Amino acid sequence: MATIYRRKSKDGTRVLGWKAVVRIKGYPTVCEVFDRKQEADDWAQQVERQIKMGQFKFDRLKTLHTFDDLLTRYKSSGALEHHKAAEDTLRHLEYWKGQFASYALIHITPELIAKERQLLLKTPTEKGKARSPSTVNRYIAALSSLLSYASRELRWIDDNPCFNLIKLKEPAGRDRILTDEEMGRLLTAGQESRSPYLFPIILLALTTGMRQGEILGLKWNDIDLENRVAHIRDTKNSSPRSVPLVDSILDELKRLYEKRQPHKDYVFASHTTFGQIDIKKIWQTALKNLHINNLRFHDLRHTFATLAAKQGASNLELATAMGHKTLQILKRYTHMEAETTRKYSIGITQMFVLGEVK
Repeated sequence: MATIYRRKSKDGTRVLGWKAVVRIKGYPTVCEVFDRKQEADDWAQQVERQIKMGQFKFDRLKTLHTFDDLLTRYKSSGALEHHKAAEDTLRHLEYWKGQFASYALIHITPELIAKERQLLLKTPTEKGKARSPSTVNRYIAALSSLLSYASRELRWIDDNPCFNLIKLKEPAGRDRILTDEEMGRLLTAGQESRSPYLFPIILLALTTGMRQGEILGLKWNDIDLENRVAHIRDTKNSSPRSVPLVDSILDELKRLYEKRQPHKDYVFASHTTFGQIDIKKIWQTALKNLHINNLRFHDLRHTFATLAAKQGASNLELATAMGHKTLQILKRYTHMEAETTRKYSIGITQMFVLGEVK
């Protein structure tokens, strides 16, 4: 049976923690120390149940790797070198380190993670904002990747406890798209902007469906003016693709090329540094002046997809054009990327020319 002891300081004035001891006849005694009594109770009940069912690994007690040990090993392993969101993942793992640093890995159970997940969901951020279920799911995903490493690579635990958790239900994705009237005003604002970049950036997003990071990451050696395509090398799913450049985009790019600074590689280069431009300020200023609410730059990508679908684009064509790698068969159609997208880019551009977008 299990016994819980209160651990006090030498002078008896402070509680240092709680020690759980499990003694079952015919088995070695098992003990562990915790900060809270409830943790000690939960652990003791779980261990007692596992021993009686023959599932407790007594030999594991000889080497109890902690969460801190695992995180240190994970960081030095190079596992995050090719991770697209490495900074976010490390930030999430640092949070879990604050919760589990001294825990032995075998004591990080689905029940414990579920309890901590609820605490994370209810605890506001440093800025006082509530965390959404989507955000909390990303925290759990980072933790799961770490524990999978412990299980599959290091064999420090038998299974990843996160696999037994059901993801929190996330709200439906955004479906905000520009109206024709908003599109026209946004394009006009881009043309009238003091920044020479805003109009071509908006036009690229609306006529190709490129992501903001893909547009801003374009370099001049990615632009093939002769074949009228742009090659995107660094994509979200790590699969390079090509997108078409319609005449209006080509005109803008040629104008920028003539005025470029030869020592800067980026098409949309920063005027003060050697990197790419940050459009957050000019984008927000344009939206504020136009009184366009609840619009994110990524919504321009949604707008392209919607307009292309109205012109008859199939799901397969849209997935190919936008670089979505959700169907295996897409690998067979990589040769048609630019030409598939071109007809929809031209069709959307014609809306501007014919005055459908005012």
